Amino acid sequence: MTKSKFGSCMIKRHTITFLHVFSIMLSSGYAQQLPEIEETPEIREMKSLPMHSVLYELDRAVTTRALAKVPVARELRLVVKDDGKVNVEIISPVGEAPVTADFVKRFSGEVDATWQHRVSAWVPPNQLIALAKALPKGVMLERANTPIPVNEGPGLTRSDGYRDGGANGNGIRIGIIDKGFARLAEIPATGDGPATWFGENYTNEPWLAGDVHGTACLETVFDHAPGATYFLYKIDNLTHLGRAVDHAIDNNVRIISHSMGYHNTGWADNSGDACAIVKRATDSGALFFTAAGNYAQKHWQGNFQPGTGSVNFHDWVNGDETINVVLQANDEINAFLSWNTSEGTFDYDLYLYDNNLTELARSVNDGNRYEKLTWPNDSPNAQILHLAVWRASGGITEFELITTALNHTDVWQEHIVSASSIFSPANSTEPNCISVGAVPQLRYDSPSGTNNLIESYSSRGPTNSGAIAPDICAPTGTTTIAYNGAFFGTSAATPNAAGAAAALWSSLPLYVSGAIRHLLFEQATIYKDWGTDGDDNFYGKGGVMLIPFHTNTVWVDRRFGPFFGIAAWPYNTVERAHDAAREGGRVVFFGQSHPEKITLRKELLYETIGSTAVIGEQ
Repeated sequence: MTKSKFGSCMIKRHTITFLHVFSIMLSSGYAQQLPEIEETPEIREMKSLPMHSVLYELDRAVTTRALAKVPVARELRLVVKDDGKVNVEIISPVGEAPVTADFVKRFSGEVDATWQHRVSAWVPPNQLIALAKALPKGVMLERANTPIPVNEGPGLTRSDGYRDGGANGNGIRIGIIDKGFARLAEIPATGDGPATWFGENYTNEPWLAGDVHGTACLETVFDHAPGATYFLYKIDNLTHLGRAVDHAIDNNVRIISHSMGYHNTGWADNSGDACAIVKRATDSGALFFTAAGNYAQKHWQGNFQPGTGSVNFHDWVNGDETINVVLQANDEINAFLSWNTSEGTFDYDLYLYDNNLTELARSVNDGNRYEKLTWPNDSPNAQILHLAVWRASGGITEFELITTALNHTDVWQEHIVSASSIFSPANSTEPNCISVGAVPQLRYDSPSGTNNLIESYSSRGPTNSGAIAPDICAPTGTTTIAYNGAFFGTSAATPNAAGAAAALWSSLPLYVSGAIRHLLFEQATIYKDWGTDGDDNFYGKGGVMLIPFHTNTVWVDRRFGPFFGIAAWPYNTVERAHDAAREGGRVVFFGQSHPEKITLRKELLYETIGSTAVIGEQ
């Protein structure tokens, strides 16, 4: 063997051209008069007390209406313990002494922290008004000023309008499949995760052991869809994945977020168990969001080229028979080798060497069994490693090499091929399996046509069978409690896409999964078609972006046939959409020509995106 040493997003609001005279004038917006607010005795008392009104309302709800403390407090978005006590802050004027713990105890409360003039306390809801009435002059009783999580995903995709408008994932069951849920117990208290969830742990370690990756994924979806019902699945292998998906199917989970993937499961699209498991999920009517991968800078793919030193070592280029990879101290590299087995048996082996070309590890399976090797760098220094592919038998075929490291410190110094770096099951061509690439959140507002936005690590297509991948992109670098800051990778982009889809779906609860996918893809193409025009192997359809929220929106798309009964898909005519829309709602068109005569009888907002809609007789 020889080794060469040289070696802003703007919404497109188009004028709708009406070619028929309607019986009434369209009204896309008009003044509304609201009744004056009557100042009731309750309102007057509420305003007279030194307390936040939400605390007053909580007290009244549990004392005069005998409502359960914990559910009411949670409904009011207050921080509440299982015993029903709510977290409040008692704030004295700056420079004055805080109230004492003995004072709080008079109202069955307890102080958990004091800082200068502020006191954090837990107080029973039925004692809040009494406490406020007893406060010294100038002291205020306020709801706990909890830090607001700054997850940028909802704002960047405009799902925040859906969430805040009531389409917050309500009625949608979401599954999170991952290896680690450490810090899971922390996020409900900060408002970053659900207070209750269902789940299955298929591993041999406790729920809270391992890393925080799955918890960050849950947080990210939850930011878009806090009203959803959540199912968590902790897995260690493909067998577990199958069990998890079966459980999700049995429990009518509609969206699955899966920020993981698998190597060496099969060469062609839809091959291997990962893709088979995904098909079970999508056949059940679920949307399966999966990470495209973070391998664009850790990947090579092409035909085997006999080396110059030995015809059975692959020649990467110009006589160079190894790939240099730098691995930092206290990290562990994993290398995966797979190849096209469709034209016969090819026995390729994988070797790892140090910088002196001394063998460190190898994988030498027989025949068409793919190779994986692992090597830990236990030294205190970074190591330059060299990977080589050996042809033990067989002819020439296409193969790929990918590496990953536990701490992500493996850096390729040469021979990088970013194309086709997608991993499984992102190579599933099932329509409802949605692979997600990563675009940095700080540049996510870039308009269509912008180039060089994709994260350098985000895996690219085409798949090994030639399909475009990823399907779509979403923001990465958004904030989580689990990571004490930014959460990166297609791992972060995937739950951002899944969460936005959940918000959209909860605004259209009768739609089937295929209709939600269609709307998600079409809006990405209209609003965030980055790179070359149309689908491409960097961004897919484009970036996830939703039309601004409007209650009671219905969609029109001529590409669909006439559906009757339950509105599971966009309507194919203006008349059907108009008849289904509620007064004050909105009808949205993807441009197109709609020649049918229509008499409008409702006050509705009509909006077209993508191109001008032509409506009426031509």
